Amino acid sequence: MKYFTHDVLSSHRPANVSTEFSFRTRTQNIEILKRQPLDVLVIGGGVVGAGLIRDLALNGGLQAGLIEQGDFASGTSNATSELVHGGFRYLLQRDIALVKEARQERKILLRTAPNLVKPLPIAILTYKGEPYPLLGIHLAGLYYNHLAKTDRTEKSYAIRNPQAVRRLVGPIEVKGLKGGVIIWDSTVDDARLTLLTIKSAHEHGGVVANYVRFLDFLTNNAEGGKTVSGVLAEDVLSGEQFEIRAKKIVGATGPWIDKIWRQDPSYDGRPRLTTEKAKGSHLLIPRISASEYGILAFTHSERQHRGKPRVLFILPYAHNLSMIGTTESDPEEDLDRVRPSTSEIDYLIAEASRVFPHANIDRSNIISAYAGVRPLVAAEGNDFVSREHAIVQSPSGVMYIYGGKLTTYRRIGQEAADLITAGLNVPRNCRTGEHKLLDHDERVLEGCEGVLPAEARQRLIQRYGSGIAQIEALIGQDATLADRLIESLPFLKAEVIYACWEEMVLTLEDFLWRRTRIGLTRGQGIPQAPEIGGLIGQECGWDKERINAEVEQYTRRIRWLNAEI
Repeated sequence: MKYFTHDVLSSHRPANVSTEFSFRTRTQNIEILKRQPLDVLVIGGGVVGAGLIRDLALNGGLQAGLIEQGDFASGTSNATSELVHGGFRYLLQRDIALVKEARQERKILLRTAPNLVKPLPIAILTYKGEPYPLLGIHLAGLYYNHLAKTDRTEKSYAIRNPQAVRRLVGPIEVKGLKGGVIIWDSTVDDARLTLLTIKSAHEHGGVVANYVRFLDFLTNNAEGGKTVSGVLAEDVLSGEQFEIRAKKIVGATGPWIDKIWRQDPSYDGRPRLTTEKAKGSHLLIPRISASEYGILAFTHSERQHRGKPRVLFILPYAHNLSMIGTTESDPEEDLDRVRPSTSEIDYLIAEASRVFPHANIDRSNIISAYAGVRPLVAAEGNDFVSREHAIVQSPSGVMYIYGGKLTTYRRIGQEAADLITAGLNVPRNCRTGEHKLLDHDERVLEGCEGVLPAEARQRLIQRYGSGIAQIEALIGQDATLADRLIESLPFLKAEVIYACWEEMVLTLEDFLWRRTRIGLTRGQGIPQAPEIGGLIGQECGWDKERINAEVEQYTRRIRWLNAEI
């Protein structure tokens, strides 16, 4: 179904269009992409592509654009474990360089995105019969924190008394428990991190558009058709096809990168990624424990097959939920239709029940579930996989970013931008290590006090920074916009309006699944979908047919995700 946007008559339309980031911005940007040749075009609006376009925009000296075939972060970047971490298990595998890089990037993100990236203590549990001794994990934990020179509040330590571990993390199984080691990582809303990175790029001149699909490469006929000079793209919402010309094309589509590589005129028949052990599945259930500690444990199900244990994590999640997850399974479905399988759900329930034997975890507890596929780089012959990344330029001139992880997205963007600016002979000025993702202008914040209670204001400031001024202005015009969308959750009706004009919401799923995480909470937003769809429709000019179609499409999507539950 092709959707068109109607003229909008909403009184909420921003007066200052220079700060706007809406469906209108997207329309304007598509016109720019059609008419103005770029210096750089990034294909892929996940976190890695977002990191690159932001770096290029902050650098200055060139015109950079980005297209994403779905919504921003609609692929792997909204299906992670929501951890900014160094990869403790890679330390156990002696991949010191990767862990050190990730730990340093965590430190940078704590500084540049403190509203999003929150420190999280994690207890690594060790039971009898597991492959790693408690002492070894403790020493690794000390080194793990040392790699980032974390402050005194984040020191690793071991607890050898099982009951003491239980008092710290909740009612875990203590039979066979040797103890636990405390390390520090961080949590982050992955989709929101991606969005704010994209929006920061827009604010500094990046030309970005979601729901624009790459179709094919355009070649320079003067050079024998072997050099890529642009792409053929399609506006997914209207069906219109158009050309985008650029000096440098960069593929940053995560696990879909080989799909683009196969269309490269210099494709050599060899894929660069592997899907082996690339899938991760996650369940959301009511909070198991009041503890704010995450838990990492080694799985036991593989013992009977003499396989290597995987890592199970049970993390405190927002809205009084717990997240249960693990990685390293093989996706059996198409990458566009990944969801937790029946066997994976059973596996997670069994392993979590082993750690929390009295929590009565079963399928009836599951509130929501999702899965994602990591872009794992395959070595020659696919004989090993890596979480490291590779930046490769094909003979046609297209640059491809392979691999990587959420934590190191900024560093990957920096490395790619280094190569791009050098190739285009543009002065290099990387600012992403210091420039904050979200503006907190105290002068703006001081001028809008009193409309909402202090607790609500603090949440909005953490989430939107100076954007709270616009939210409170909306509420000042219409007090009903201070009403909650769902009584059990803190989100306000005004946040729907804000998301339309300042966060480029184009579909109901954009708002429920990515701009907020309502789609992961009890009910998953389905009962409220008609009302929320109506609010979006008022801002985006949808007619009744479009609103109904959006509700139906979102409902089908959730039912499909839940089908194996």
